[in-house]
Amino acid sequence: MTNKVGPPDASPLSQKTNVVDVDPQAMKRVGVFTVQSGLEAGRLISIPKGAIVTLGRSPDCTAAFDDASLSREHAHVVRIGTEYVIKDKGSTNGTFVNDTRAQGAVSLRDGDRIQLGLHTLLRFTLVSEQEETSLRRVYDAAIKDGLTGVFNRKYLEERIITELAFGARHGTPLSVVIFDVDFFKRVNDTHGHLAGDMVLRVIANILQQGLRTEDVVARYGGEEFVLLLRGTPAPDAVAVADRLRQVVQSTPINTGAATISVTSSAGVACTSELPAPDRASLLGTTDGRLYRAKEQGRNQIVEPS
Repeated sequence: MTNKVGPPDASPLSQKTNVVDVDPQAMKRVGVFTVQSGLEAGRLISIPKGAIVTLGRSPDCTAAFDDASLSREHAHVVRIGTEYVIKDKGSTNGTFVNDTRAQGAVSLRDGDRIQLGLHTLLRFTLVSEQEETSLRRVYDAAIKDGLTGVFNRKYLEERIITELAFGARHGTPLSVVIFDVDFFKRVNDTHGHLAGDMVLRVIANILQQGLRTEDVVARYGGEEFVLLLRGTPAPDAVAVADRLRQVVQSTPINTGAATISVTSSAGVACTSELPAPDRASLLGTTDGRLYRAKEQGRNQIVEPS
């Protein structure tokens, strides 16, 4: 009889697998880009599963950047399973991952630094759904007005500089409109500050819904709102302002305790009428015309003469 030498026969009981606890949230982590440079620093760009996210200068891109060094469609990113891949689209100034120019498709890792062209910097990170929501809230809090949800004054004043540069680069006009709610103090005194807050939210929504995606609405202070109308000559800006004025006038506002109506006044100015347009001269000219609209009886637009 021959004795068998070696390990005992394997059996189901002897083939135990160590069980490792898996964090369910870790399995749900998704890739996002966070903008690291420029006016939109802190902005998040999601990469949905199976979708192609295009990055570039064209407004048709999934994520468009106001950076003249970018090609119109500079690069694209796709998520395949749990892998994220970026590919340059033959851009002039290149796509760089951790300072190395991308040649072909490059798989991204958590924490990678991406540079598009000369000025646009992104960071790729893997985050949970809760982390993504939190990051978006932080960014929104930095650029949005807490009451109305439109952009705040700080963002506006920086954005005007960007829009002026865009207009100068492309030879296109920039028009500015400043809206003011007529007799707003009377609304607060008669109906209370909560009613006044409701009026501001409704007006902000009317302005936001009535403009193109490339235009900007910001709360300038109190009951004043500023519109930046890219590539819009003065006559067209006046038409936009008057259309919005009429919508404001015809919209009943339910404040909870009462339904009220308000009117608005506005001033309009355009870079094409100013010898050397800058932020101060553009806003100052527009504000002066708003003041005249209120002096002349309110519920009207004062335009460039």
